[in-house]
Amino acid sequence: MRGGAVGAFLGLALVIGRGPLAPARVTGVLFCLAAAAHTLTQQGGLAPVLGAAWPAVWAFSAMGAGLFWAFATELFGDRSRLRPIRLAPAALLLIVAVFAASGVWPKALWLAHNLVGAALMAHVLLVVWSGWRNDLVESRRRLRGPILAAAAVYTVSVIGVQISEILWRPADALSPLGAAALLALGLAGIAALLQADPDLFAAGTTAPSAAQEAETVALSAEDAKLAERLDRLMREDRIYRDESLSISALALRLSVPEYRLRRLINRQLGHRNFNAFINQWRLADARQALADPAEREVPISTIALDAGFQSLGPFNRAFKAETGLTPSEYRTQAARADS
Repeated sequence: MRGGAVGAFLGLALVIGRGPLAPARVTGVLFCLAAAAHTLTQQGGLAPVLGAAWPAVWAFSAMGAGLFWAFATELFGDRSRLRPIRLAPAALLLIVAVFAASGVWPKALWLAHNLVGAALMAHVLLVVWSGWRNDLVESRRRLRGPILAAAAVYTVSVIGVQISEILWRPADALSPLGAAALLALGLAGIAALLQADPDLFAAGTTAPSAAQEAETVALSAEDAKLAERLDRLMREDRIYRDESLSISALALRLSVPEYRLRRLINRQLGHRNFNAFINQWRLADARQALADPAEREVPISTIALDAGFQSLGPFNRAFKAETGLTPSEYRTQAARADS
């Protein structure tokens, strides 16, 4: 089972790694290498066989939960580039493991190592579940269930087995469970990702692929009027100003099935997340207000809330990411341009 798991995770790394470089691909490949390494470290007597490669295998194994967290958060986060901070949890796990292996409070540190891993898996479950409704990439929405199951299985079997070994050491009885779980995860991952859309690992707002463009042509006749109605609803009625607006409420307002609206916004408008689509309109509204001399004395917080943002913090972060300026800097720059 361990040999099969190693092969499955290396195969999964090949499946994830094919295609243009993207944050989710990089972290996905790193996690697969970590999972294969973890499987190898569970087999005794391999250190002399692997020789100089053993320290790297051991290090990847120690970072496994952190790299899975980075992969899941990048896959569902739609970030345009990989920030080093995303690898910080993996680095923390490695540091803890090094001290534990060196004999510094080994039992306590290994227990802490596994508890941190379990906390990261719990956060993955929260991220995957909470973003399901706003995900517009259908293949990725379908993948959320398997990712949830994988995180749960990884947490219960692998981390649970290791904690049990640390506290009670029933390694012989429980190690087959961990090996079987790793094999199942690897095979399930290959099966799920081989059927996924090639654009699954793209990030941010993207132009349609060749396959999507072909589908867009077929859909344009029936969806052109829907796109026009959606644009009118945004531009004239400013429905995006409703801070509680959801994709189901918007579909109800347009009197169309939710799947059609998802497909339109993703395939024809190029958005991968509903919140990003809505925030595009809200930010445009806020930029217009900030540049308007007649609204020069209106507080920025009022402009943010009027545009549909629930609070000032998310507005400031989204505005800075969109324009490279803070709202106050943008307003000052616009005032200088007018004078």
